[in-house]
Amino acid sequence: MNEENVRTDAKTNVELVQKLVLGTVQLGMPYGINNNAGQPSNDEAFEILRTAFQHGIRTLDTADAYGSAMERIGEFHTLEARNNAASGQIRFNIITKFHAEATTNLLQKTPKTLANLDVPSLWCYQFHRFSDVAAFPHIHEHLLELKQRRVIERIGVSVYTNEELHEAAEHSLIDVIQLPFNVLDNMRLRGDGMRKAKAAGKELHTRSVFLQGLFFKPLEQFPPTLQALVPYIEDIREISAHEQIALSALALNYVLHNSLIDAVLFGVETPAQLVEILGSVQAHIEASLVERIEKICVQDPSLLNPATWKR
Repeated sequence: MNEENVRTDAKTNVELVQKLVLGTVQLGMPYGINNNAGQPSNDEAFEILRTAFQHGIRTLDTADAYGSAMERIGEFHTLEARNNAASGQIRFNIITKFHAEATTNLLQKTPKTLANLDVPSLWCYQFHRFSDVAAFPHIHEHLLELKQRRVIERIGVSVYTNEELHEAAEHSLIDVIQLPFNVLDNMRLRGDGMRKAKAAGKELHTRSVFLQGLFFKPLEQFPPTLQALVPYIEDIREISAHEQIALSALALNYVLHNSLIDAVLFGVETPAQLVEILGSVQAHIEASLVERIEKICVQDPSLLNPATWKR
């Protein structure tokens, strides 16, 4: 594969929007280091979902741990089916994550999950933690049976480190790997593992495209624990200003145009944010711009993991 094709895979806007996956953690709880809107109301949540579908997004990412998100998705599906029975209903493909324990029985749990979401099957069922893949082998049997019965289409796992990414690439159970990737957590940090995973036939889904909104947070409001990221954020903002491209568009299109990536997960707090993000999708990104981004190398990658942040 040509390196430039890896970086700048030009597609139409429609194809690029189809790569987008709407995250729903914000629908179920207040979430994000730069979240000033809080959790949306039911009406706002439904408007976000309706707008996403109308603009071509067909997949949602959710999880048991996302508060009321799954129930809201199910309520939305039920409402749309009732209101639009004649014209065809809105129903999303669902990626959902589960926390595993020794007592976890997915054969019993999954029918309840489907009922909560009001969907007939899951597009992907994911381990929320990579460590659970090795810790609970009995769950492998459940997942494979569910896949055999076409209750789920794919088996996935969420990873955080390059070590986990490399191990997931070698695991025969895993179809989909979800990993952090953005203008700071970039190909310079993730490239080797991503290439290995694709060579092994895995689908790559990325999250943290806006690093929970940290890219847009006023620098004077950064907590002390994240001060070391300020110079890198300034670098990205300088590139944005110099190239006359909005920071949100720069961050989104850098990830969308990487041909190793099959799906790009992002979240919003309001319908207006969603429309703004969809409007920033560009059919092309200059290779020179990508090269500037990938000259940035965060010396302490742990700073890029929101799970370690203390506000």
